[in-house]
Amino acid sequence: MAQGKGSVLFRAVDGIDAAVDRVGRAGSWLILGIVATLFLQIPMREFVHYGHREVNDFGQTIHAAVFMIGASYALRWNAHVRVDIFYHRMSERQRALVDLCGTLFLILPWLFIVTRDSIPIVVHSVLELEAFAETYTPGYFILRSQLLVFAVLLAAQCLANILRDLATLLGHERPGASRGHPGHA
Repeated sequence: MAQGKGSVLFRAVDGIDAAVDRVGRAGSWLILGIVATLFLQIPMREFVHYGHREVNDFGQTIHAAVFMIGASYALRWNAHVRVDIFYHRMSERQRALVDLCGTLFLILPWLFIVTRDSIPIVVHSVLELEAFAETYTPGYFILRSQLLVFAVLLAAQCLANILRDLATLLGHERPGASRGHPGHA
């Protein structure tokens, strides 16, 4: 790979990583919304014996958003759950090969199925402006639409990881490049 192509590849990886970082950090503020809904719901249920359906539905939507956004952010920073028996003893190139195979043969096929099966559900939900089934609160289509946001963000991060792993396998890894914890980058 020529030096110019390598720099284009690294700029693409950096751009995707930066976008996932921005969305992940912005999404982390949604946790305050979850806390606020719980703060409202629990006292209302326990002391006043009244729980507001709309607040509960809103809390579910925010909670789902945190996880949908957080998946790509966790993958970006290698902060996902991993059963690590041998991985920590491997060289960078061996890790890149394991990560590449995991992305290509596990994450992407699963993500393809999730996306393929979600599209008709999301489209129908949005066209119908679907409400929550139990409470008839409007906005369930927002919850369902998060599936596609999840798929796009995760696919983008998978692309960045594939490019990064290929660069490592081809010997073009930049010094100091890391997918470790954001505090260690």
